[in-house]
Amino acid sequence: HTMQALSSNLLSSELVEAMNNPPKDLVEEYSFPKTRAPYEHQVKAWKILSNPEPQSIIVSSGTGSGKTECFMVPILDKLYREQKEIQGKLIGVRALFLYPLNALINSQRDRLEAWTSASKGNIRFCLYNGNTDESTPRGNVDPSSCEIRDQKPLRETPPPFLVPSTTLLE
Repeated sequence: HTMQALSSNLLSSELVEAMNNPPKDLVEEYSFPKTRAPYEHQVKAWKILSNPEPQSIIVSSGTGSGKTECFMVPILDKLYREQKEIQGKLIGVRALFLYPLNALINSQRDRLEAWTSASKGNIRFCLYNGNTDESTPRGNVDPSSCEIRDQKPLRETPPPFLVPSTTLLE
């Protein structure tokens, strides 16, 4: 099945559109066209994780085979559906991604920015590690970004996606 075909039943059309049309500077690496057929293990994971009854899965696959999409897409799908329902900014952590290294945390920044940007700031994320400043000078904040880059707004209006380092989580 193509992403377009999946948007009619398994995935929200808003998510499929967001993945199809990331910001121009992220298109080359993070465009997931509507015409693309995802890997079989991705679709299986999406079906299992979209079940109303909480489920667990283990995905074992080679490097570069789309394991991240197996868990990230169902979470984004739920967030896009919830955001559409409330017609506003989602506040409060709903997904916690744990990575053992800051390099792995930082590797998710562009993917999350690419696939949340269509929400126009209503689905936000924060990569929370030792480099997260207490506050950022007003002129240094990109209003079009869905990323929270400092601790003050993280505490005031927590984003639905939080990607902390294990040290800061402790």
